Amino acid sequence: MKKYLIIIYLFISWLPLSAQQDSTDWKTDVELGLRSYFMSTSYSGDYKNDHAWGQMARVALSTRLPHGLVINGEYLGFLRVLSSDLTALDPRVPNLNRYEVGLFDVNHLDRRLFGKIGNLNLAFEKEKFQAKFGRMEINSPFINHQDGRLSPTYVEGLRLGLQPRSNVNLTSHLIWAISPRSTGNWFSLSESMGMYPVGRDEFGNPSSYFGNTQVDFAHVLDVDITLKDQANLQLNHTYVQNIYSSFLAQWDKSWNIPDSNLKAITGLQTSFQHGIGNGGNEEVDLRYKNPEDYHLILSGRIGLRSKQNLWHLNYTKMQGKGRYLSPREWGRDPFYTFIPRERNEGLGHVDAISTFFQHSLAQKPLQLYTFMGVYFLPDAADASRNKYAVPSYAQVNLGMRYNMKEWVEGLNLHLILMGKAALDQQSLKPAWVYNKVNLFHVNTILNYTIPWK
Repeated sequence: MKKYLIIIYLFISWLPLSAQQDSTDWKTDVELGLRSYFMSTSYSGDYKNDHAWGQMARVALSTRLPHGLVINGEYLGFLRVLSSDLTALDPRVPNLNRYEVGLFDVNHLDRRLFGKIGNLNLAFEKEKFQAKFGRMEINSPFINHQDGRLSPTYVEGLRLGLQPRSNVNLTSHLIWAISPRSTGNWFSLSESMGMYPVGRDEFGNPSSYFGNTQVDFAHVLDVDITLKDQANLQLNHTYVQNIYSSFLAQWDKSWNIPDSNLKAITGLQTSFQHGIGNGGNEEVDLRYKNPEDYHLILSGRIGLRSKQNLWHLNYTKMQGKGRYLSPREWGRDPFYTFIPRERNEGLGHVDAISTFFQHSLAQKPLQLYTFMGVYFLPDAADASRNKYAVPSYAQVNLGMRYNMKEWVEGLNLHLILMGKAALDQQSLKPAWVYNKVNLFHVNTILNYTIPWK
């Protein structure tokens, strides 16, 4: 990355000699932000409970240059204010905590204070074409920011955007490095795979792909088409060299209901994934994915929306051969039935149903919402179909978002209460419970964007 930064610096140094001056050229925008995050997890049984409070401070600079160029830079600092002993193993499993460690650097849990560069890129903007080179955020179906901790996931690469028509948006990402959330450094794609819990291989042994996976690059192509009559079509192809190729198509539409202030909403999503190359390593015991695996995932949604309320009911069906895999370090699931704090990656087949309801108060900047879902999974003992040994479960999330601009401009509060329970409480092994089910999880998040003019 250093050689790229030198090229950018030399290019910027040349610009003042050749550019015509504009009132917006060389103007720098500054954004300062703070995030305070408290998290705790407790269990109904005799398992290790944990809590943690983390603080993040962020400064971002954006300077507009001549010729439609923009240079963006960002630095984030992290502090562990307090926590339980996150390096201690649960005595019954034994495994490390899964949730609270994500507030800090999972590779160096002994760090109390650390920082990293987030966005650092040179961008070009010109009417129907955009380009960005360097380090940046990404939000695609399978590789995304998954901003559920103190900072999002960032990628390093080249992004190109094109709008050939007013209703069509094309985006291409070529990625060769990544800084997953809950880490304090940048890594090659190969290095990043396995920083989160690795589960079991298809033969039931502890997975050994961490440090043994070979991936040179990933490419993401997104096509977003705004259709007539309040409809939208999203197409995606995600290619991870030597690991897998995934395709996704998603159609969403709103329908006017006569003589009503309500709108009906519908959605259909289909995705297909198949293995490629050697799955990361020629050695079967060291590979990330069986290249012979393939999966078809179908997801659907129906619901209603009004000015203050949103409700939808969702269903997902996953089936295929082997296990559906996508690095958890890179992003969350794109399926309609996704609920924050759990994923269905690592499974061979899934039947899931979920619902969501949100109410926005008319007189106050307050939103209340709830998720509820039931997930029928393969037997937790079957490693060939259930990588992380997760039993079938039910999950409920209660949330509140409150914009506190009445007191302080730029301050907002987000509260999440989450409960998960195994559907079958009989013969549960400790390794199927800890970090997975029969737990109560609390998140309190305070975000503050500091006004700067």
